[in-house]
Amino acid sequence: MDTVGLAIIGSTGVIGRVHIDAIEQLDSCRLVGVNARTQPPLQQQAAELGVAAYPTLDDVLSDTNVDAIVIATPHRSHADITESAARAGKHVLVEKPMSVTLSEADRMIQACRDAGVRLGVLFNNRFRPEALKMRELVEQGAIGEIYRVSMASAMIRSQDYYDRLDWRGKWLAEGGGALLNQGIHAIDLMQWVGGLPTSVMGIVSTRRHDIEVEDFATAAMTYEGGGHGTLHCSTSQAPNHQRLELWGNEGAIIMDDWNVSLHRLQTSVDDFIQHDKSPTYDSPVSTAETFTFEPVGGTHAPAIDDFARAIIEDRGPAITGEDGLRSQEIVAAVTLSGCRNKRVDIPVDRIEYDALLSELVSTRRLITEN
Repeated sequence: MDTVGLAIIGSTGVIGRVHIDAIEQLDSCRLVGVNARTQPPLQQQAAELGVAAYPTLDDVLSDTNVDAIVIATPHRSHADITESAARAGKHVLVEKPMSVTLSEADRMIQACRDAGVRLGVLFNNRFRPEALKMRELVEQGAIGEIYRVSMASAMIRSQDYYDRLDWRGKWLAEGGGALLNQGIHAIDLMQWVGGLPTSVMGIVSTRRHDIEVEDFATAAMTYEGGGHGTLHCSTSQAPNHQRLELWGNEGAIIMDDWNVSLHRLQTSVDDFIQHDKSPTYDSPVSTAETFTFEPVGGTHAPAIDDFARAIIEDRGPAITGEDGLRSQEIVAAVTLSGCRNKRVDIPVDRIEYDALLSELVSTRRLITEN
């Protein structure tokens, strides 16, 4: 196989159009056709692109020119579409979040594994040079053993943002808010470079919007080996702010609105605590290095390119279904903890989380026991 034939499910939406633009930049894949629920815009889009218009998912999956699908539909549909595609022998690249619940994500992973097809998750921020640099520094041991992780993904969304599309802000269709939809990119980056926590204690609330799901979430996290961390996601805070801090025995890595700096200690934290005799309470001497990167035009293209090349080269993609599951473990743990007012271990109990989501869907509001 020289190039991978792709079809986009949900092509007429905002993200679907982003995927189309990205595919046009690549030589590892080609757009074979598009699919969406509303037919007139679909037919017009297909004609403009010169590709097939598939009225139904079955039409997509029966076309032998389609090697893989890209799912850009609302969250609730991801699992069923993935399972159908796997049964048809099609590889699957799914937009974040890969599903609404962990149980659905498990099903997606198993279906693709059983069918022998690739499952990738589109966490395109991992392809940013800043993210790659942070990961590289951690793997090199630049800051030593990490003992604290702190992440904040704060942004603002208007009420109109939620009112514009009927699936937004709903437990049934969206399955979560500031955590699952907006914050999950930052959560994925946090766990990719800082590791997966072992338990969380969360607080979730709906503070400023007329929606069912959370628009404000905070959590304290614990890690294997005794490390701690904090997490905050919001769609009701301004100005927008993205920050990730990794504190280690030999220094720190700080990303502040995609500005990355490395702080190296001349004396490790452990050595300083054990041996320093100074009466002035100064911290160890450190040096700081700030990295510069070329402006990023977009990261969907490299993410899709990697997935297509994984199919061509018969290897796993950079972000597999199992990788995508890790950030959802954190989302589910914070949600369950905030609603049940208790510490929740990772991996999260699937039955307990499914029961909570069913309750949230039926009540159509955020329920907490605080």
